[in-house]
Amino acid sequence: MLSGPSLAETGCVAVDPKQPLPESSSARTISKISYIRHDIFDLSHPQTVWFHRFANEYHVITTEPTIRDDVLFREGEPLDLAVLAETERLLRSRRYLRQAEVQVTEYCEDNQSVVVTVSTWDNWSLLPKISLGHEGGETKSNIGFAEDNLLGTGNQLQAEYFNDSERDGYQLRFLSPNIGGSHWQTAVQYADNSDGESYQFQLNKPFYRISSDWAFNFELSKEIKDISEYELGDEYNEYRSNRDYAEVSGGWKISQYDNQVQHLNVGVTLDDHHFLPNDDSTRPPPTDRDLSQIWVGWDWFQSDYQKMFNFFQFNKVEDINFGWQASVRLGKLNQGLGAYTTGWNLQATLAKNWQLTPVSWLTYRSEYKQLEGKELASQQLFSNQLRHIYHLSDNQVWISQFQWNVGKNLFRDQRITIGGDDGMRAFPLYYQTGNKSAIASTEYRYITSWHLYQLVDVALAAFVDAGRAWDNPDRTTPIDNDTLYGYGVGIRLLPSHASRGSIISIDLSKPVTDNPELSGWRWRLIAKREF
Repeated sequence: MLSGPSLAETGCVAVDPKQPLPESSSARTISKISYIRHDIFDLSHPQTVWFHRFANEYHVITTEPTIRDDVLFREGEPLDLAVLAETERLLRSRRYLRQAEVQVTEYCEDNQSVVVTVSTWDNWSLLPKISLGHEGGETKSNIGFAEDNLLGTGNQLQAEYFNDSERDGYQLRFLSPNIGGSHWQTAVQYADNSDGESYQFQLNKPFYRISSDWAFNFELSKEIKDISEYELGDEYNEYRSNRDYAEVSGGWKISQYDNQVQHLNVGVTLDDHHFLPNDDSTRPPPTDRDLSQIWVGWDWFQSDYQKMFNFFQFNKVEDINFGWQASVRLGKLNQGLGAYTTGWNLQATLAKNWQLTPVSWLTYRSEYKQLEGKELASQQLFSNQLRHIYHLSDNQVWISQFQWNVGKNLFRDQRITIGGDDGMRAFPLYYQTGNKSAIASTEYRYITSWHLYQLVDVALAAFVDAGRAWDNPDRTTPIDNDTLYGYGVGIRLLPSHASRGSIISIDLSKPVTDNPELSGWRWRLIAKREF
């Protein structure tokens, strides 16, 4: 594309994207934006077979207008390298794209302009959902399909029948992440489950870039489901939950300095939650509650992104923010909106990542919630997660994590559980439940050179978990009432060209327990976005 004669005729020269531009770039403008769209598979790869050619032939590649809608700059505007990097991150956040690069590829000295090339690589987006999994003592299955890039437009359509430990039924979902390039988003979902119907509608415009001036959100949902209560992974009670939820909110940028921005947010939330016994109830359900409120919030965001590899996932670019992120939201319960009592609701979050050495990093996130009401017991929850990532070599990663939650008077349906995919991987789902919990986990991950037909990247893992959930006023059994321990080995599979991008973990684990029903090794299969 950048042949010598054509560039010479225009008075432009090719630029190495990895090298700085000649002289200062402050006065340069963008004369042209070029788009290069790559299909799913590289057919020159030595492992290419008929499947790769078939996939490229019948996959609808992401259209240029869809890519252009996410580009945050236009031809004729001054060159801003930070905006180019922000565009690259926005494109990489779209699950239908495997990779994106936004680079200056030509420099035209005559008129002090540049050509910017936007390169994208597609993921396979039509995913048949036929699975049978066993995790934490429970079997899960589903059948259906998910199309994450409908006709190359970036829209998502999903239909599936599912069966898990809580319910079975079918679900339909449609999502448009950027309507007509306006950065408005909409999501519509409907589910008909064995325990009731649910629906959700959402229309919002987020702070999609650091310079966004305003945001808006409207959400309406209804969820009817049966909730089970467990002890040692065994269900002992069930009740019906019926929740009606609606929220309208707006946000405004109140200050921006360099890479930092502050927002002010206000909103109204209607949250009515009713509980009823069902045929499997063995004890009364929780008390009904209505937490409808008017609220005001503030958030502070510091942009300091770095491209990382083998951080939360492996063998792919990860955009990790090393800047501070904080938010506070204070709501006032309003009986005029339907709340059962007066009071206030506080929520606050804080997150930060640090690079400790050239090969080690620390991530931290905390969240605090407090609910005070005239006719409610004072409720608090302080949640924290601390993670250490250490690269022993280019293909060996050691990840350690400590998470703890300190709660008080939590609602019965919101108590903390551990076991299965909630930490303690060697134990069944919902093995321990309480107002407080602490889990320490460490995993050694060896990233192999196995790239199976450009479809799956493979890593091997070994892990150890220790943790406990306690302060449960409804607990009756003395078995495994203290700290739990478990260890195991496993395989991590990353579908490298699929739009969902979840790591598939297959584990063989051994719980250390005095429960005779859990003797021996257990296997576990689960898909998660990260460790």
